[in-house]
Amino acid sequence: MIIDYKLIGQRIKTHRIEKKLTQENVAEFLGISVSYVSRIERAAVKISLETLVKMASFLEVKPAFLIDGTTTDSNDYLHMELADAISGFDSNKMKLLLEISQSIDRFK
Repeated sequence: MIIDYKLIGQRIKTHRIEKKLTQENVAEFLGISVSYVSRIERAAVKISLETLVKMASFLEVKPAFLIDGTTTDSNDYLHMELADAISGFDSNKMKLLLEISQSIDRFK
């Protein structure tokens, strides 16, 4: 996986603006300079994992969203999680899961 720091910076900036926060607000919370926040948003520096996690917390998003744009509510994310969860299932468990999903589908 290639980390796109430009997209990370754009996501940070977008959410900061949506929450009506200034770079000063972010800098104060994270204990970094305003110019460093600006450089993160412009991808002039590579944000550290620790700062990224703190930034995500402050912006009330998941770190994964800042990194790759996925959220835990997205269908792509849910499909990947489901595929991982059932990857070790034998045929009996797969049949049971299919029956359960068909039962759930009837309640639509």
